[in-house]
Amino acid sequence: MSWEQEFAGAMKELGKKPSGTALLEGTVVSIAPLTFSLYGGEVMAPPMPLAVTESAAGYTVVSHSIQKLPWHVGDRAACAMMGKTLVVLGRL
Repeated sequence: MSWEQEFAGAMKELGKKPSGTALLEGTVVSIAPLTFSLYGGEVMAPPMPLAVTESAAGYTVVSHSIQKLPWHVGDRAACAMMGKTLVVLGRL
């Protein structure tokens, strides 16, 4: 294999999308409706479809009972893209 073919193969690899899903950091910008901002406000969900896992907000124990923590503006969360849907995985 010549160096030209090796170089062409390397250039083709650069243009491919990485396999797997990258984790993203989202920030809560609104509570009603729950809205997350990505990339410094460049991407918002909604209007992008949004899915939040049941345990994403986190939990606390108060008087021997488990209670879900509320979201607050400014909270950070670990997110991932599943197709065109933003999935919120958990609070950071």
